[in-house]
Amino acid sequence: MEATTPTALEMGVEQRIKAADFTAEMVLSDFNQRIQVLSYEARDPGAMVEKLAAEARRRGHGKLFLKAPEFDREALENAGMVREATISGYFCGEPADVMALYLDEDRKSRPYESEQAAILESITSRPADASIPDLPFGYWMATAGPSDAEELATLYATVFASYPFPITDPAYLISTMKTHVVYRIVRDGEGSLVAAASAESCRRYRNAEMTDFATLPSQRGFGLAQHLLAALEDDMLEASIPNLYTIARARSAGMNRVFYNRGYVMTGTLVNNCHIAGRFEDMHAWCWNRGDAQ
Repeated sequence: MEATTPTALEMGVEQRIKAADFTAEMVLSDFNQRIQVLSYEARDPGAMVEKLAAEARRRGHGKLFLKAPEFDREALENAGMVREATISGYFCGEPADVMALYLDEDRKSRPYESEQAAILESITSRPADASIPDLPFGYWMATAGPSDAEELATLYATVFASYPFPITDPAYLISTMKTHVVYRIVRDGEGSLVAAASAESCRRYRNAEMTDFATLPSQRGFGLAQHLLAALEDDMLEASIPNLYTIARARSAGMNRVFYNRGYVMTGTLVNNCHIAGRFEDMHAWCWNRGDAQ
């Protein structure tokens, strides 16, 4: 299926709001039909939710969500938000509550909930297996650089019918490489790029999201995602970032199995959180912490 390529403005616009009772950094995304609060400081979290919800309604968005320290949970719940997941260790070792407000009843509908529950049951009913098979003969892994961006963007466009961020744009990939994202890639014996993943780090809070996993359909079953994840974990630990998490598609048995086998713990589900693989999908949160990292 050909990838959906929304404009940069549709994908998301970063905006900062400063009011008497709060300051918030956020992304307004018409493509994902949501407001995502990246960070905030609020004397009155309820006033913040009220203002941001009004903006979401004005734009026709169905969801507002944010990651909050535990001490703000009650105020956010009083403002109508619900806790969907917890990201353990998100704030320098302290947990974050992922809070959501739904402005459209349809956005809360979960037609695949039973299917997703069956997928989880099939994964967690077996003991986790952290072993990683050898890479196929001739395959090799590397850290991606700007010269890989065109091929990397093509891989993402091939694998995903849609994606919540502009990873099919080489300029976006190069920009994030230079700031806070480590991309790992796997090439086959002929040098073709066949799989990739990334770690999006936040040094301020010493956490990283393990994300952007993609493997060509013809290359699945070789354990490439496991290799990529293990390498990215090492990259983050070497950078003194011990608190790792992911938001994995709830309908993807393969990716949820990879994180389960690596020892990540599932901590909740973000309902219809983003537009990925051609539709809005639920996303499972998985967390992994190494508190002894220096």
